[in-house]
Amino acid sequence: MKTAFFQSFEDNSSKGETPERLSLVQAELSKKKLSGYIVPRSDVHQGEYVAACDERLSWITGFTGSAGICFVGKNEAALFVDGRYSIQAKKQTDTLFEVIQWNKKNITKWIKNNIAEGKIGYDPWIHSYKEISVLVETFANTRINFTPCDNLIDNVWLNRPEKASSQVVSYPVRLAGLSAKEKCQKITEVLRQKKADTAVITLPDSIAWLLNLRGNDVIHNPILHSFLIINSAGSVQLFCDNNKNLNTISVLKNFVKVFSLESFEVALSELKCSILVDEATIPFAVIQILQNNGSKVIFGEDPIILPKACKNPVELKNARICHKRDAVHMCEFLSWVDRQKNSDFDEIDVVIELENIRRKDKHLKEISFDTIAASGPNAAQPHYRVNYSSSRKIRTGDVLLVDSGGQYIDGTTDITRTIAIGAQSEEVKNAFTRVLKGLIAVSKLKFPLNTSGRDIDAFARRALWEIGQDYAHGTGHGVGHYLSVHEGPQRISKFSNVEFKEGMIISNEPGFYKEGKFGIRIENLILVQNSTVGKDNSFLEFETLTFVPIDSRLISLNLLDDNELEWVDAYHDQCWHRVKDHVTAPTKGWLKNMTKPLLSNKRKKY
Repeated sequence: MKTAFFQSFEDNSSKGETPERLSLVQAELSKKKLSGYIVPRSDVHQGEYVAACDERLSWITGFTGSAGICFVGKNEAALFVDGRYSIQAKKQTDTLFEVIQWNKKNITKWIKNNIAEGKIGYDPWIHSYKEISVLVETFANTRINFTPCDNLIDNVWLNRPEKASSQVVSYPVRLAGLSAKEKCQKITEVLRQKKADTAVITLPDSIAWLLNLRGNDVIHNPILHSFLIINSAGSVQLFCDNNKNLNTISVLKNFVKVFSLESFEVALSELKCSILVDEATIPFAVIQILQNNGSKVIFGEDPIILPKACKNPVELKNARICHKRDAVHMCEFLSWVDRQKNSDFDEIDVVIELENIRRKDKHLKEISFDTIAASGPNAAQPHYRVNYSSSRKIRTGDVLLVDSGGQYIDGTTDITRTIAIGAQSEEVKNAFTRVLKGLIAVSKLKFPLNTSGRDIDAFARRALWEIGQDYAHGTGHGVGHYLSVHEGPQRISKFSNVEFKEGMIISNEPGFYKEGKFGIRIENLILVQNSTVGKDNSFLEFETLTFVPIDSRLISLNLLDDNELEWVDAYHDQCWHRVKDHVTAPTKGWLKNMTKPLLSNKRKKY
């Protein structure tokens, strides 16, 4: 059986078991005299990525995607997902669950239409304060109220996996750019500005960045499950089950006191001061504890999120270096794919080969996420995960979508390429070219300060909108520095009002998906930097970090204007010069062919 080092090909969906599991949870509703219960895909740290022991949403529904929320009622159940997962969710869930796309009907509308009255339970540790507050406010004048309770999933989940507790290592200053003490000093300045005595931090990637620590408590994410309390004087309390190992990290000894996770609630109950918290990420239970002990709660953004997102010069230098190495690996991989013509290979082979190539790099620590290798109709699922039963043979006439990344010690990468396997229809070429036009539009954009993701998102979609097409996911997400590949607060999305700042790294990944037929996505990582077009540094622009050829065999030259073709040619010229001296002879020949100028060809043809 084919295996990979970092990624499993088992089908993790429990669709066949969900009817029994649903009935167990509904029995709990009766015991607790509840009309319903909400199951989010989150843990006590409110992160996007969760450990196996916290996959409660998957356990009850069978759905294995990275975002969603479920409502279990006495006689009904519904699963809410975003556009990335609408196809996948329907495949993985039993008909007992109504599958609803968020932008069509949100959970509050559904509850109003399906639940007449009663108490709806929730675990206050796995919902944010803001999430619960919005629900309570929305239903304030109804016969429905929300009540904290035990976790009903945990009450009935037999053989639940043990909580991970990996070894924690210190992240060197030569790669981090600043020491943990220097970073903490920056955060204390924010606290003083906010007139807060203390901040409570629950996001593991914020804590990992602040203290220059890395772990492996969640697959593909170099984080440690932890909580943190920092006061305006710079003293830090860290709560983590890896506390024995942490006490050996000498750089933390002078200002960080380490305690077990179990001590966190006690420490919260002893705080009696003004406390800064992020209502969007802080568990509801934490606010309850703080308010009960008489603390003054100040709501504001996690003070670590923005400094973490705006990469310092050392982080950026290393990010450029690791992206150059990853470009070499990607070119070796894409060259390999092209050499497989008329060969017997499938989606799993694609994942294994790419992983094996990256693993030759001594700087690689993990992959950024399960590699998406999707051919034909599988590629119409934006976040498709290949398993033994779903893996397709790669056939002539397919388009192959590969979305992958590496967790390197000096940075995190994320790249998507759509590859032509043989000749393609005009429909596919036209869709690919319109997606490419969106990527180019964002890449070339120059924009004033105070511009946010919602101001930019339409540039990526314009070419698709012109013919009545679109894609049901955001255009881009923030990326961490050897941390989570999905990092806030910045993103390119119609829902984002976060202003872009110099040093932010963002993905640029428009797409198009035709259910049952094919999927297309092109993704580069881009860096926000100052632009020379505005006076007094009043404008920003993007620097491209990813330099891997875009498959020109999928481009309809007549759909690109000369300026767009000039961008592609200049981009491919950079790909050639950055990579050519670092690849094998077969790949160098492939690279030369894939980076040939296109503008001159268009002028010859038209």
